[in-house]
Amino acid sequence: MRFSVLYVCTGNICRSPAAELLFRARIGAAPVDVASAGTSGLSGHDVDLPTATVLRELGVDPSGHAARRLSARMITDADLVLTAAGTHRSSAVQLEPLTFRRTFTMREFARLGRDMPAADEPATAESLRHRVSAVAARRGIVEPAPPGGDDIADPFGAGMDAARLAVSSVSEAVDGVIRALGLVVVRSVS
Repeated sequence: MRFSVLYVCTGNICRSPAAELLFRARIGAAPVDVASAGTSGLSGHDVDLPTATVLRELGVDPSGHAARRLSARMITDADLVLTAAGTHRSSAVQLEPLTFRRTFTMREFARLGRDMPAADEPATAESLRHRVSAVAARRGIVEPAPPGGDDIADPFGAGMDAARLAVSSVSEAVDGVIRALGLVVVRSVS
């Protein structure tokens, strides 16, 4: 049995595929499956060219990605749903209200889990599910972010500088998510 993570953004061509690909490259042999989708997914599209360029600069190959639209089934099947912005989190929870305890923005999950100790044992799907519950229990205890502070801006159509900033923000959030899960960030990708 494996643990599953679903990353969500708007079109599934910039932020969420960047998160999916960076997360996959950095979790090593952890028993985790990762996917991505968009609330308005541009089904079948490749990663946006500026985002793809930045990912390649980081040593990650974005080819083979095909955007897809978020469905209630994807949310239900995921052990952890991580979104680029609060609006995506709201959309996911509206589709499947009972998943609110395992649905976060990427930055929110990283922030809530920042001070949690590293795991003592190798990760299992069950230990990762417990970790998500422990992070969720910190809502209302850990200082909240300012309005919009947990969001990662959409770089679509804004050029290379915006893509670099978005991928950098996603990369930092992904590393924080991995640590919050009690895993070690594998740095084969910089």
